[in-house]
Amino acid sequence: MPARTITVIGSTNVDMISRLDHLPAVGESVTGGTFLQTYGGKGANQAVAAARAGGEVSFITCLGDDQYAPQIIQNFRNDGIDTSGVIKRKEVHTGVALVLVDQHGRNSIAIASGANFAITAADIVHETDCIREAALIVMQNEISPEAAIRAIDIAHSARIPVMFNYAPVSGVPVPVSAKMNMLVVNETEASQLAGMDVIGVDGARDAAYQLHEMGPAVVIVTLGPDGSYVVHQNHGYHVPAYKVKVLDTTAAGDTFCGALAAAILEEMSLEHAVRFATAASAISVTRVGAWPSIPKRQEIDAFAEKMQEAGPTPA
Repeated sequence: MPARTITVIGSTNVDMISRLDHLPAVGESVTGGTFLQTYGGKGANQAVAAARAGGEVSFITCLGDDQYAPQIIQNFRNDGIDTSGVIKRKEVHTGVALVLVDQHGRNSIAIASGANFAITAADIVHETDCIREAALIVMQNEISPEAAIRAIDIAHSARIPVMFNYAPVSGVPVPVSAKMNMLVVNETEASQLAGMDVIGVDGARDAAYQLHEMGPAVVIVTLGPDGSYVVHQNHGYHVPAYKVKVLDTTAAGDTFCGALAAAILEEMSLEHAVRFATAASAISVTRVGAWPSIPKRQEIDAFAEKMQEAGPTPA
């Protein structure tokens, strides 16, 4: 495995996407939608995004022993991802996400986790060498807390930096600490972790500094069309978004994280890496679906170059 490998540990889902005029309220049925079946899951999205952005990627995930697994594994390989860490479990289904997207690109997602929660702490211990040989570990919160905590501990003991995208937040079973070198959250997640209402850039700033005090060396609060707020070494700054026409926000945050990981391993400055990730995320929201929306490196570079003259513009 290359010495500069990004090892992603996380979830993989089969995405069932319905595009609707509006998201249904409780008890409401909305007809007339269009359907798309693709692949996603926060871990898989981030692995694909990192690979397409130019990173060397290894992925540790769990799939069911079903008809979807061979297709998913082949798609990983098509993107150059090392699949030796992919686990297949019998008597459990590959994760499934039911994704509803409205005409403004907003989404509502329900996940049947399936195999994603079948990753055990023992599985993580089995992959100790893969973790210790990585240059960067990228994780999310869609696997069991026991597996996530064990992976963080192994990486920390080997002094391998961890980027933890705390998404989704559910009872905060994984402690925020200095073992997470980089913590990436959106407004909702920041609100829950910091225990405050996070609204806009000012709210993101306050939450980012509070989360920074919990131990992570870098905290990034993503704000969708308002960009992101970054705190590093007690210094904070706002990185604006690029103004684009939004079709679907699915996987935008994951694209940001994967591209950010690839940029960091290229030794870009943190601010440059965040701007690179912001460009990748901006491209993704102009497309429908998770994997189909994730741009390749040449697209990111071309977009960033095109937008450089005017600079990032708040949407």
